[in-house]
Amino acid sequence: MLQSILWAVQSMHHHKLTRVIFATEATYLIKAINRPKAWPSFQYQFSECLFGLKKIPFWRMEKEKALANRGATLIAQSVTSDARLQSYVARSYPSWLHGVFEDERVKSSV
Repeated sequence: MLQSILWAVQSMHHHKLTRVIFATEATYLIKAINRPKAWPSFQYQFSECLFGLKKIPFWRMEKEKALANRGATLIAQSVTSDARLQSYVARSYPSWLHGVFEDERVKSSV
């Protein structure tokens, strides 16, 4: 899970994004990143992540259920289980998820 957050942070920095909301179901990750001093046993593991976050001027880490962001969940599953390793960050969402992202766009505009 930490590798996923690190990849996301590095990708957002690489694309020069300055305002980013990272979302995950992993409450412990949110707590450890938002309050690293309260999690000293994870200091080494999170230091690289925190270093990357310092390069993004405005960011926050929030809890979000996978169902609330179904498109991102399906992309993550396709990368890990189907070995679809091309960068969706660079390209946009894959065409096979067009309906999912259209549904999410409509729901978020309501």
